Amino acid sequence: MKTCVVTANYSCDTNKVWLYLTKPTLNHWRSDVSEYEESDDGLKGTEHNTDGGTTEIVFTRKEKPRRISCNFCKGKINGTFTAILMGGGDSTSLECTLDVDGLGFFTKPQKLLEERLEMLRKALGA
Repeated sequence: MKTCVVTANYSCDTNKVWLYLTKPTLNHWRSDVSEYEESDDGLKGTEHNTDGGTTEIVFTRKEKPRRISCNFCKGKINGTFTAILMGGGDSTSLECTLDVDGLGFFTKPQKLLEERLEMLRKALGA
């Protein structure tokens, strides 16, 4: 299992960051997701990826707009993701932890997480 922690800062309200984190197809901010399906209770989701795969997500904690935790599985890759949002008004600090198993020896989870946070930065205009 590989673990990484990444912190990012955005110049917008925590509610907006929360909304984008929980809706990967909102304004097409996640370029690697073509479609997203969510259960009625909002605790399970399926991302249909542009590479033809799917990512199954089970949320273990959703504290709007402060914390998100989930387990995910995409093929042979599985892991956990936690995001903690801090701040208010026009500033948000986001601390993310990613634990991944099954990526292979040379793949770096920190790079994957940083790519997604850069997509988020572009979508937020922050």
